[in-house]
Amino acid sequence: MNRRAEAPAAGKRKRSVRLSKAARQAEILAKSREVFERRGYESTTVADIAAELGLVEGTIFHYFPSKRALMLKVIESFYEEITAELEAGIAAVRGVRNRLYFIIHFHLKTVTGSAGLCAVILRESRGLEPGIAGEIHRLNRRYTGQLIQVVKEGVELGEIKPGVSPALVRNTVYGNIEHVLWDVMTERKPVDVEAVSEELTELVFRGISADGARLEKREVASLVRKLNNLLTP
Repeated sequence: MNRRAEAPAAGKRKRSVRLSKAARQAEILAKSREVFERRGYESTTVADIAAELGLVEGTIFHYFPSKRALMLKVIESFYEEITAELEAGIAAVRGVRNRLYFIIHFHLKTVTGSAGLCAVILRESRGLEPGIAGEIHRLNRRYTGQLIQVVKEGVELGEIKPGVSPALVRNTVYGNIEHVLWDVMTERKPVDVEAVSEELTELVFRGISADGARLEKREVASLVRKLNNLLTP
């Protein structure tokens, strides 16, 4: 009877050595992302993640020396994934306005589809740990740098007015979408990704387009009003 009772435990231990190093690391990262999204970085311990995986803490520390290192790897993996997807998508789109729309639409889909993790990233980027904040800033600059490059190319091609600040366009786009993220997190209302993408693209592009008509104050007000109606309850 004793030997029978011990058999499941032995079988469970074998599970921990069957996975390759890469597979075990991927498993830990996937579960960590899930727990960080659900509980937040500060409220999560390595013991929490280990328990959900059926592992001991030491197994996780074998792959990641600290919770901070684990969180950074989760964020890094997420940014690598979305940056590669964004770069590939931009390369397949022609025209500055179309590319601008694609970037806005892609980012809106990302923050609404992975709202929990994006909120953690946003909070930690403004948190007290400079190591995490600095690394997030570096990863984010590469990701948002795709928009800056599109604006620069638009100026070179004559589709965007000379003197337009690529950094200001980036801040306008991602600053607006940050508000969408908080709306999603507080469950104020569902987000119409297509409608918001179109309105934000129209507002930004008509302001920077080289051959577009100059926006009158009332046109700007109308576009802003439409966008606000989409972003507020």
